[in-house]
Amino acid sequence: MHKKRPRSQKSMVVTTSQLVYTLMRQIHPQEEIPGLLQTHLAQDGNDLQSGADQPTPLFKYGRIIRKFVPSEEIRHIMLGYHCRSRVMEYAVTHQLHDKYVAEGVIVNAPDKDRKFTLEYGLEKDLYRQLMWALCKDHLEHIEELTISLVDIERYIDHVDRLTSLSKVRFTVEKMVRFSDSWFPLQEDKDQQRHKLEAEGDRLFITMVDFVRQHASIHKHVLRHAVIPDSYQLPRTSRRSTVDVQFEILFLLPPLQNPRAINNSNWLEFVARLPDTNLNYLESITLTTSIMIEQAEEVSRLLSDQPPLLQRCRALKHLAMETQGPGMFQWAVREKKQRDAGNQQGMIVDQQLSSWQYGCDNNLVALRSIQLTHKTPLGPVQELNDIAFAFSDSLEEMAATEKWDGNVMTVLSNAPRVVLGEGWTLPRLRVLDFEVLSSQLYFDLDALQRFSALKSLRLMDRIMEYNHREIQTWPSVSLPHLQKLDLMGSPALHFNMDSLHHSPCLEYLGLGMQSSGIYFFIPPPEEMAIEDSDTQTSPDTTMDNNGLPATQETFQDYRSIERGLRFKWNWHLPNLQKLILEAAFAFKFEFQWLQHLPKLRSVFLNTSSSERKLHERIITLEDFSRGLHHPKSEGGMDIPDRYLSLPTLESFTLYGSWIIEANVLETLCLIVAPNLREICLGPRCSGYTLREWVAVTRKMSCVELVHSERCFMDDEIRDVGLVLFDESQEGNNGKKPVEYSLSGKQLRDTLEL
Repeated sequence: MHKKRPRSQKSMVVTTSQLVYTLMRQIHPQEEIPGLLQTHLAQDGNDLQSGADQPTPLFKYGRIIRKFVPSEEIRHIMLGYHCRSRVMEYAVTHQLHDKYVAEGVIVNAPDKDRKFTLEYGLEKDLYRQLMWALCKDHLEHIEELTISLVDIERYIDHVDRLTSLSKVRFTVEKMVRFSDSWFPLQEDKDQQRHKLEAEGDRLFITMVDFVRQHASIHKHVLRHAVIPDSYQLPRTSRRSTVDVQFEILFLLPPLQNPRAINNSNWLEFVARLPDTNLNYLESITLTTSIMIEQAEEVSRLLSDQPPLLQRCRALKHLAMETQGPGMFQWAVREKKQRDAGNQQGMIVDQQLSSWQYGCDNNLVALRSIQLTHKTPLGPVQELNDIAFAFSDSLEEMAATEKWDGNVMTVLSNAPRVVLGEGWTLPRLRVLDFEVLSSQLYFDLDALQRFSALKSLRLMDRIMEYNHREIQTWPSVSLPHLQKLDLMGSPALHFNMDSLHHSPCLEYLGLGMQSSGIYFFIPPPEEMAIEDSDTQTSPDTTMDNNGLPATQETFQDYRSIERGLRFKWNWHLPNLQKLILEAAFAFKFEFQWLQHLPKLRSVFLNTSSSERKLHERIITLEDFSRGLHHPKSEGGMDIPDRYLSLPTLESFTLYGSWIIEANVLETLCLIVAPNLREICLGPRCSGYTLREWVAVTRKMSCVELVHSERCFMDDEIRDVGLVLFDESQEGNNGKKPVEYSLSGKQLRDTLEL
């Protein structure tokens, strides 16, 4: 139940059970309350007629409570009470078990299921009786109501009193699910199926009858009617739930100036589309489920003349499954017509009526589009149509292929999909493309024209490749880019010099598709060939454009290089999250972290089937500021020898990393003293559990310590770790550090 607070009344806080008792006292004399409900409410000594203290009465509560919908709290109250002795005695005396079995259209249920049948039936019965008892004297004020189809006749009898009802939701409160496999059947199967079909038809008829009667008595008051999902209703070969839904919706008024269409109101929209005002419709979002159920209807509406999308002149956001390359031809024609009219000062295509343009011959100003493709992304004519037709307004553009759940191996000789050729999108802020069965290439000249781009995500599922055949793309300048996420071919061909021109970058992700666990990483000796040509020493000076002084200028550098190249000489003053996988993580140089002053999270994953081949040892030099540092007279390192990453809060390593205790201590206490989370994968080694715990005990800010290495229970106990307990608090009330080791959630006894 939802309470609607009057403007003049202060808020009252009462529990659901208190509210129920209070309302029941104000509704009826005790003798008018159904016996089962009366027994239930009185079993804890609550006398509905007594003068005992009760919560403050809700005077004229019919003006306060306008919505009666299912409440999980009430359901739990019913479930908790109905097994108590007085209710069970009532159920046995009145033979409710047989009644509930008959209601469920399932007969001769085995004895072992009698307890379930009775408990389930009592819960539903009590809930139905309670809702009717609370509603019956105040039907005129109810705006939203949930009706059990078992009880629908009593509401039909009083439909003339439901003068304010604007939304009704029908539910199946039957004793069991409508399935001929729920209980072993004792009857002939054909006879049982006949019963199920007859019951289904009866339920459909009563729903339609309720809506028809209400619509004829209270015209245009009831605007929404929701029927149960198909899996809740009997399997009947005579009528489908969609047919019944449309029959009901035809009785209701059309959506009133809808601004958004989605799965929840799509059927309402379609049922009365000819009568619906589309001038205010700004958003259409249809997920895969509705696209499957309504595939034929969606296709028809989008191919009608004029197409549905063309009629929605205020449309700003579109998210749905694509319907083919001709889906946006209407928009292309309008754009060409507008451009031709601007050049010639006249409209030359007389087939376009004035309403299709709106005021001042304006085009549909689509700002955001997200398309899911049932087939491989190419050919790309549909995306080219979108980029051309909505070039003046488009701010977000995303397209992906539908994944069937299988891990696909895409090789480097897979067909290529080239996107972006000729696109000019000056307002574009977000670009997101993901292909599953091809290699993805994007036109770099187009990227240069996306001057407002802030988020770029390009992904394909390529796993293996020939290192020497990789062609590095020319560098691009994206001065406003905040998020860069590349996987597969786009990551392999990405020119890291582009990062010199992305000072606003906050998120950087470079990786490959894994086989589920492992990444393909070329042999180290192959990747080492170009190292001397591509790497720049930490002391290399930069020119005015942020490029190494020895490099050519940005304009002259636009040439194709071969071989996978890694350059860690960029300065990203705003980067907060760094995610590198496969070869990108394997070749990463930790010293370049000093050029990321705002870094908060580092995630490196080098998981490879060739464990020894791709093993990396992390040393103290990896966290030093340079190769040459002075020493104190005693030979000890001076404090500023190591990198300083005060903003780093999370550090994660997966793959074959060897990090010894002294290096781990330097990382956690000197380099990144404010770490809150440190996570090491199952192949990380070089330290013992005792060393691991000793280091983390010294960390002042740590909250989560995670290691997937296998440790024996005796080892865990010996270092002072115990199983996690939610109620535990540390010294001075501080929550203790959480350890996740060997799949166990642990706490440090020294913190308790």
